Amino acid sequence: MVTATIDRSKEWTVEEFLQLEESNLPCELINGELYMSPAPSFTHQTVLSNLNDFVKSYARKHGGVSMFAPVDVFLDQKNVLQPDLLYIAKENMGIISERGLNAAPDLAVEIISPSNSFKDRNQKRKLYQKFGVKEYWIIDPGNKTLEIYDFHMEDTPVLYLAEEGIVISKLLPGLTFRFEDLFVR
Repeated sequence: MVTATIDRSKEWTVEEFLQLEESNLPCELINGELYMSPAPSFTHQTVLSNLNDFVKSYARKHGGVSMFAPVDVFLDQKNVLQPDLLYIAKENMGIISERGLNAAPDLAVEIISPSNSFKDRNQKRKLYQKFGVKEYWIIDPGNKTLEIYDFHMEDTPVLYLAEEGIVISKLLPGLTFRFEDLFVR
């Protein structure tokens, strides 16, 4: 077994990030710091799979693209994120390259776990807002909550659900589903 080590004594760049071996494990560059995580939990993957079904169906009807991690989103020379799910509107397809996205997607979704809660709620939320994500969703499977941020408005959730309710998106008009359906195995 090979043990991965991360050099935390230096600030990483996109060029160095691209030299890493391909991996199915989440690997992100946030403000020049490299982060790697183990595979997500079964519940995380259940929520992601169900959410992708809803968003992918919407994308097919409206000419957009829905994609789930791992997909690299290159924001600048010190930030490469991998949202759990992303959506690109038809008019923004030019940001897609063979390597990933060369700018922020229209929608970014993070499904948090106890180990990445601070990073997703703070560091990544601020970066998504700074680099032009229009809507950001945080799903917390442990607490069964959903927060939707519309970055055209204040930096507080425009929708908050706990355990149940109807998910609606201003960014994706017509996309609605029951929040609790994300947890169906």
